[in-house]
Amino acid sequence: MADPLSFEALASSEHVLSSAENFVLYVLLEAVAGGKGGAGGGSRLPLNLSVVIDRSGSMYEEGRLEFAVAAVKFLADNLTADDKVSIIAFADKAKVLITPEAARDKNAIKRAIDDIDLVEIGGGTQMALGMRAAIDEVKKNLNPDRLNRVLVLTDGQTYEETACIDLVEKNRGEISFSTMGVGVEFNEKLLQRLAQDSNGKYHFIGDPAEIPGIFEDELEGLRSVSLRNGRIEVTLSHGVQVREAFRASPEIYVLGTPLVGEDRKIGYEIGDLQAGVPGSVLLTLVLPPRNPGQVRILQSTFHYEIPGGSEKTVECDLTVDYTLDRTLTSKRNGRVMNLVDQVSIAKLQAKAEEELKAGNVDRATRLLGNALQGTQRMGNVKATQALSGLIDQIKKTQTLQTKAAKTTLLQAQAVVRKTQMLDPEALKEFQSKNGK
Repeated sequence: MADPLSFEALASSEHVLSSAENFVLYVLLEAVAGGKGGAGGGSRLPLNLSVVIDRSGSMYEEGRLEFAVAAVKFLADNLTADDKVSIIAFADKAKVLITPEAARDKNAIKRAIDDIDLVEIGGGTQMALGMRAAIDEVKKNLNPDRLNRVLVLTDGQTYEETACIDLVEKNRGEISFSTMGVGVEFNEKLLQRLAQDSNGKYHFIGDPAEIPGIFEDELEGLRSVSLRNGRIEVTLSHGVQVREAFRASPEIYVLGTPLVGEDRKIGYEIGDLQAGVPGSVLLTLVLPPRNPGQVRILQSTFHYEIPGGSEKTVECDLTVDYTLDRTLTSKRNGRVMNLVDQVSIAKLQAKAEEELKAGNVDRATRLLGNALQGTQRMGNVKATQALSGLIDQIKKTQTLQTKAAKTTLLQAQAVVRKTQMLDPEALKEFQSKNGK
């Protein structure tokens, strides 16, 4: 039987210069689940899902609500008898359209979603009310051997953003949240945070016609979950410091700099793992000066659960060679440096956005130009096209306030944030181009 999981720690270089100076080293901690999804790689895990749909007045624009209705119907057609699903509509109030019990009848789901525009819930945006109702429905069938998730689709700013964040925090580890923002009026920072804090997914939907496809992507991802509740625990050797930490795949985002206690331990939540999709963290470490020789810089343990079983762990250490030979320290691991470059591009794009909001158009354009050069060097065509389009929009409008500019920005964010996984041949080409 194939191993359910591979876990490894890779350094940007196996050799560290032995000198009186600190040394910066990048470390990739990566877990990949085996199998084809489902418990033990067999049949998929049953769903415990609640879909929360914004039914505020703006959802009638561009056919957004119609596409959301089509997406829910697609979901209904792809449920099994073991799945539990509920549908919530919200505006100024929240209304449960379908309970998990009623959802056993797929036609009942379709009838209820067809009548969503008849529900008396006002025309504002109180997302926390919809989320709270969804959580209550999910908790009716909460089970560690189910995939417990809330899907939230909205196109606008919401009242009580703090309440939304608190709901995610209170249900951390039990329920994950995937968020979908339609158009350009929603708060992308809020939706990103809700998804990231709960190990769900964030989706930007520039065209409402994409809504059914996004639901299909979510369903496919849930079906391929192989291992549950992944968590990386790292014990740093004395003197080793963490400067930065990033989630590196399947998407890139900042994890912040953790406080390292006396036990030298830090932890990172990975969440559920889809079969074959890496879940990884990229650390920027600062190593202290040492004499030449082999040194273990960290120990790492990956904790995970096989559905229906108890928690399991797999461990790996990372050792580097302190040396006086600068030739050895110039050799780089292509896989790690590729992800370092992708993270650097995402940081440039985020910094450019800050400069744009501050009115520093020239500085933002230069930053985006640097990011564009990086995507071109890596051969990331989609990211190159997205950044090129954003630069063109900024040159035309000199602002982010137009709908076209905001749409282009959100599209660029989504593309740059998604990790480009290189196949072995592409990695060889990347290494040869960069002398690694």
